[in-house]
Amino acid sequence: MPILICVVLLMLGPLTFADDGNESVHRQYDQSWEVFIDGLQQARQALIAEQAFAPRDQNSRISAEGYRYLLGHLERMLEMHLRLDPLYPEFHASMNMLRKWTIENPDAMYLKAPIRADGYYKVRGKAANTAQWQTSERTASGPKAPRLVTFQTITAVPGDSGNLQEMANCSNQTLDFLNSFNLELDANGQFELLIGPTRPAGHQGNFLLSKKSMDCPGDTETRVRQASWLAVREIFSDWANEQALQLDITRLDHVGHSRPPLTTSDLNTALEEIGRVLPRQIRFWNMLHEIPLEVYEDHNKDGRRNMPVNDLNPPAPPFTAGGVAGSQQIYSGGLYELADDEVLLIKVEFPQEPHYVGFQLGTPWGEGPDQQNFTSSLSGHQNPLNAQGSRYYLVSKLDPGLQGWVATTGLQQGTMSMRFVFREPPETAKLPRIQSKLLKRDQLKYHLPEKHPRISAEQRNEQIAVRQAHIKRRWRAY
Repeated sequence: MPILICVVLLMLGPLTFADDGNESVHRQYDQSWEVFIDGLQQARQALIAEQAFAPRDQNSRISAEGYRYLLGHLERMLEMHLRLDPLYPEFHASMNMLRKWTIENPDAMYLKAPIRADGYYKVRGKAANTAQWQTSERTASGPKAPRLVTFQTITAVPGDSGNLQEMANCSNQTLDFLNSFNLELDANGQFELLIGPTRPAGHQGNFLLSKKSMDCPGDTETRVRQASWLAVREIFSDWANEQALQLDITRLDHVGHSRPPLTTSDLNTALEEIGRVLPRQIRFWNMLHEIPLEVYEDHNKDGRRNMPVNDLNPPAPPFTAGGVAGSQQIYSGGLYELADDEVLLIKVEFPQEPHYVGFQLGTPWGEGPDQQNFTSSLSGHQNPLNAQGSRYYLVSKLDPGLQGWVATTGLQQGTMSMRFVFREPPETAKLPRIQSKLLKRDQLKYHLPEKHPRISAEQRNEQIAVRQAHIKRRWRAY
């Protein structure tokens, strides 16, 4: 549902109907509508209330982006609850350029399809040139598959509880995953993937479990976990040439069946669920920034912040207990706090080149700041390895005219993330090594290699044009 229509409906409020024999139905709508509207008001409070761990020192831009962030959550949830059905599944873009959340990777397209653990589902797909999936080489030209694709069966959407305890009790857990390193496909790049509670006798090929007995590190209890979603991550590195997969999903025992029309009960359930969950989502991600990540202060008063200022933590697996973060991904995180005349110079040495590497900034709301119109993120292809086996990232507001510029888009404070995926788990000694220096802009030239590539204004415009074209293709914004 377009946001404009939602806003008009909110302005109208509950409607008054003539007595046409359906008065009890209209009363039900009024009750559900009140829950929905109350949820919107609570979500708004979570944007601004200190007790909801809202971002500190909000200026006009951060405040405006906070309201847009809330509306993005609303748009996502309207589609989830009014369109998606595990008996008639289809892929839903859980993020796009409006609805961004969870400190997302700007290189990624995140898709979800609803499933039930007791059913069997088939995914059919087709990829362009997949040579890099087999070799990790970056030399292929022309249309090609995304740099990395991961399919995951997951139990729940993170954040719906509104409580950080869900990370410890494994409310959100990956049951099974398959990625492009081991995805079986034919010579034309086509593949099929079966999903179900058990692999059928005699079945060969790509398969993911939707039901699995698993431990939870948080409570040491083994339980049978059931998937509610198939999650797909398509990660792009060469934005000029990599193309999204063609994908389709069906539930095998409902192919050709007609989906029943929307009922009063369906709509009331959706309105009430959105009203309950929307403010929880806002609070959950606010608390994640405040408490475990310590974005704003040393929350637990142990003398250090979990996210270092103007530096990055050493690369490590995600901290969530069996969560739904990208399988096989290694992360590094930190914060930047920069004046307009400052540059944070980050040197990353790569004893072993990852299959995928990405560097991304984040806003106080946990969003990538407009990767379409700014170089606010850089993939491995966009910032190539130099002859010494290193990459340099130059985080600043103003363009230094050099390769590796990561634009803050004018935000003086924000988060930094690096993501690494290796074909095989690397030895500790071969993990990337990160060094950071806070410099004035006029000092930068003394801390870079002599032949570090310069980027003219015209070349920067060309980079932005590639980004704009790719994002429109990625999200089908034709």
